[in-house]
Amino acid sequence: MKITLRHLEAFRAVMVRRTVTGAAEMLGVTQPVVTRLIADLEQRIAIALFTRDKGRLAPTPEATLLFADVNQSLMGIERIANAASGIKALKLGHLEIAAAPNMALSFLPRAIASFSLERPETLITMHMHSSSTVLDMVQSGRCHLGFAMVPVHATRHGNSETLVSAKMVGVIPVGHLLATRKVLNPEDFEGESFISMAPLMETRMKIDSLMLSYGVNRRINVETQISSVVIRLVEAGAGISIIDPLTATGYTGDQVRFIPFKPDIVTDYSMVISPRNSSTLVLKPFIDHARREIRKMVPTHLIVRG
Repeated sequence: MKITLRHLEAFRAVMVRRTVTGAAEMLGVTQPVVTRLIADLEQRIAIALFTRDKGRLAPTPEATLLFADVNQSLMGIERIANAASGIKALKLGHLEIAAAPNMALSFLPRAIASFSLERPETLITMHMHSSSTVLDMVQSGRCHLGFAMVPVHATRHGNSETLVSAKMVGVIPVGHLLATRKVLNPEDFEGESFISMAPLMETRMKIDSLMLSYGVNRRINVETQISSVVIRLVEAGAGISIIDPLTATGYTGDQVRFIPFKPDIVTDYSMVISPRNSSTLVLKPFIDHARREIRKMVPTHLIVRG
C-alpha cells in the first residue's frame, strides 16, 4: 500500500500544528479529511503516530523519528517545484533587477519602458536598495542584474562594467550667496551647513577626503542614504551639498541651482551581472537599453568616461 504525498503533507501539518483543526487550516481542507489521511497513513505503515492528550494530538516517539525524514522529503519536493517555476519563467522571459535609488528613479524606468515595447512578453522585476545591498543581491544570485553607484573594482565581481563616469556638481538654494557662482571650489564650503550622504558610502568618502585635503571645515548637520533626498533638503533650506549628476538631472523644480565643482569629484555608475543563469536573449538587449538611456540623461559636459 503506497504512501502518497497527501499523507505526508497531512502528517507534517499535524506535527506542526498539534491539532487536527490547525492542520486542516494549514492544508486548506476539512478536519475529517486530515483525520482520514492520518488514520490511513498509520494503517499503511503499521505504526501509531499520535495519541490524544486533553483534546490535543501528542506525537509518539516513532512519529518524532519519522518527522525529520518526512519534512526533508517535502522540502525537496518544494525545491523541485520552485526550480520548475524558475525554468518556466526563464523560458517565457523574466529579468530581475536590483538598483540604487538614484538609478532606479532616473534612467532605468525609461530603459524598462523602451525594452518592454520591444519585448512585451518579458516580465521585469525591479528591486530598489542601497548600492551595497544591490551588490550582495547580484553576487548571491538573488537577481540577474544590478546597477550601483560604485567603481567596478569595488564590486568584487568579474562580470561588471562602468556604464558612465561623471563629475559631481554643487547643489545650492537659489537664494544662497553661492547661487550666482559659475564654479564652486572646496573653500566655498568653509563653515557652511552641509547635507551629506551616509558614512561609508563611496561618494561621502570622496567628498570628505577632498575637503580634508583642502583643510575645509563644514557643518554636517544632516545625513541621508538617498541622493534625491539631498536635493529636497537643500530645496527646503537645510544646507548646501554636492551631488551626483544623474540625480541632479532628474530634478524638475526651480528652487536650487546645480553648479560645476572643481577639482573634479568623479562618480561611477556601474552594472554587475550575476553568475546566476539568465537568458542572454533577454539580458543583452536590456543592457543595451540601459546603456543608451543613462548616456541620454547624464549631461555630456559632465561625462568623464562612457
